[in-house]
Amino acid sequence: MTHDTPASAARYAHKYIIDTPLVGNVLEHAGEYDAKTEPEETTSLAAHIINAMTVGVNTFVYNAVDGGRDIMELEEELSVLAAALALHDTNKYVREAYGVETDGNTSEAFDAYFENGDDFGVEDFLGEGYRDDLHYLVQRTEVNEDSRETRGTETEFAGLDRYCQIGDQVASVILRDGIKSGSAKLCKKLDDDEVHLIELTQVEQPILNDELLGATKEVISGEDDGEEYGVVVGSTPDRVLYLGDEIDRDVLRERVGSHLSQQLVETDRYSFSCKLNWNSFDYDILSEFALDPEKKEEIIATTFRDLLADGTAGVEGFEHIRDDFDPYFPVLAKAVYIDGQSEFDDEDVQAAYDEIYEEQGPQKVKIHFVAYLLRNFEEHREFLEKLRENVRPRLHDDLEPESDVIGSVVGRFFDATTSALLGSKGGMCFLCGAEAETDYQKGLSAVYRTQEFSRRVRPHAKYKKICEVCNLEYALLSDTCERADVNLNSNVGVAYYYFDEFLGDIRLRGGRVGLQQGETIDLSDTEVETSLLRPQYYVQPFNFGGHPAMGEKNHRMVIVRQLMQAAQDAGMKVVLGRPFTRFESSNAAFVDEDAIRQQELLDLDVLDRFGPLPSFADSNDGHGQSHLRRALALCKIIATVGQEAGMRNSYLQLDQDTFHHLANFAVQNHENATHLSDLESYLETYHTAQLMDMKTVAERGVDLFGEQYDSKYKKTKIFREAIDAFLSGKNQRMSDDDLREHVAAQVYDAADREDYAGYVTVEEADAFVDALQAYLVENDLASLKKLSDWENALVNSYLYAYEQVLYEDDDTESSDN
Repeated sequence: MTHDTPASAARYAHKYIIDTPLVGNVLEHAGEYDAKTEPEETTSLAAHIINAMTVGVNTFVYNAVDGGRDIMELEEELSVLAAALALHDTNKYVREAYGVETDGNTSEAFDAYFENGDDFGVEDFLGEGYRDDLHYLVQRTEVNEDSRETRGTETEFAGLDRYCQIGDQVASVILRDGIKSGSAKLCKKLDDDEVHLIELTQVEQPILNDELLGATKEVISGEDDGEEYGVVVGSTPDRVLYLGDEIDRDVLRERVGSHLSQQLVETDRYSFSCKLNWNSFDYDILSEFALDPEKKEEIIATTFRDLLADGTAGVEGFEHIRDDFDPYFPVLAKAVYIDGQSEFDDEDVQAAYDEIYEEQGPQKVKIHFVAYLLRNFEEHREFLEKLRENVRPRLHDDLEPESDVIGSVVGRFFDATTSALLGSKGGMCFLCGAEAETDYQKGLSAVYRTQEFSRRVRPHAKYKKICEVCNLEYALLSDTCERADVNLNSNVGVAYYYFDEFLGDIRLRGGRVGLQQGETIDLSDTEVETSLLRPQYYVQPFNFGGHPAMGEKNHRMVIVRQLMQAAQDAGMKVVLGRPFTRFESSNAAFVDEDAIRQQELLDLDVLDRFGPLPSFADSNDGHGQSHLRRALALCKIIATVGQEAGMRNSYLQLDQDTFHHLANFAVQNHENATHLSDLESYLETYHTAQLMDMKTVAERGVDLFGEQYDSKYKKTKIFREAIDAFLSGKNQRMSDDDLREHVAAQVYDAADREDYAGYVTVEEADAFVDALQAYLVENDLASLKKLSDWENALVNSYLYAYEQVLYEDDDTESSDN
């Protein structure tokens, strides 16, 4: 098989690379780490590596094949280039994964990577004997990299350094400054007339926009069996960057429209349906979508078969429905349901209909009449054939769309200068605002109820309006929900997963992020198909509705945790929104556009990064700790404590993410809270100052009161005495100096009364009170009201810190012995 054009060669190259585990390994191992430190450049290390790899590989393939070389003879160079770009941020990876700090991609960084197991599987992909070649290329990928270590390296792949630089630089420029700047950067590397940036208009309907982008890239690459124009470098939701020949915009528009229609209809990615139940039928999307009428008849027949097989409205379910009845389901839908026909030329059929009407009534007669004809098919075959001859032309008239919905959405997508016209107040699509004539009649099982409130409908109007494009989007969403086992009428949300606003183009089959939602929610049910990179973003529907085993809000938080875990596993960013809302990328790694109060209190609504800033870039603005790793660690603690306590709403029991909130929550609800390693690690990492301050209070308590290993009462007695004294003094409105003396005196007396406290000194009491007062002031808990409100929580916080101090003392004694 020949690959004599750049586009076909690129397809071959992608398949050659992707058929190995290389990309999947990068996603698995580098997905949880950040590529950059700047807040506006948030993306996972895996996403940046893949973007750099695809930009570099696509540019290399384009230049090589356009220059007359055979891609089949370039497999070794192709593999070395892909491997070098996979390793071009080795220093960042070993710092995050193994804690190895190096000044650039030095031999130390390379050794650390390979000695720790070659996580990306580079040598499995490439073979052994290439480390020096790879190191040479990696040290020449970044312009400012110190390359003295490999200056004398002899390598036959020296010419690939150009494409390593193009891959990394263009991916970085686009991340920092956008795709227009990336296009300008490419123009400096190649001839201007070879670099093309197609500007598009992102449509409101996110699933359709994703499909439009995919169809556009496939047409440019000739995957619609038409002329190839070049190699796609990558895309954003409203632009496509490619190398090759310029394409006439009208030609591109026409081919995209044709290809999109074919893709939606003739592939198994979506299935279209009508609306049918026992007493009503509606063509729905079938009357608007340009699909072969015979195909639409098949869809109607299948819907009837499913309804009758299950049984409905007193009709006993059919174990077997003969295939040769299928041609008559659509005409019966038209005649009986749509036209309301109740009089028939055949006397026997009329008698049967009248009898069913008397027994079942005017509503159930429809489905029972269809069931009767199915059971008595041979007897009434001649009647059904005549009915079909008479009704089918009118049925096809109904099924012939009045307008071309694909043409409409493609027109919006390619019109980069004007926006869609808003409809009049009474004829405006309630979802996107465009002109609309069709009533929105989806029934009860719908994302939005038919007669629910809408700002675009008069208060007493019967129906909202929906435009043809939103109706097609609804059909695509409905099918996506059905495939994901998501209930349409149970508070549907949508998670938009994406590697970055810009996606380097890897020509692969389509796919979705899979979040499996069974009767019980378990993190082990979460599965992300990381190898499917074709879509610009993944549309993952889910239900936020209530769950039998937990409250609605708590269930929502469990789902949010799953979605965050899926994002971290795949190295993808995620935006949570509502159906039919335009996808908008974000600088943050995680955004919930419809967050509840509990999320906001725990800072689980917006997460800036995938992981913490590295030590050399620590931030003091609060963003340094806003990341997925922290959020998931917090969620794990909440779930662990909640499970121990048998809570059905554990995510609603923690008010804030502070040391004393967390310690109180854990101690109050978990028998072994002070032994929870996850909690200890979390507090030491994210609440270091508060934990250390309370440990200081505990250490002064041990000095004053001795080590207590028995009851919680004894461990916290002196602390409670101090809090009571603070409250008493504040109630008496003592001055600060008097208050301190009062508390110190009360603490000294309380400790001195206890036999097990040992010899008590005034200095020890003063030190304890000073440490406690400093903690209260530092954490804004020194006022009478706050001290009163948080008294029990402070006691539990002290207990946690006190036991940590005891364990540390025991560990020290054991190591000394």
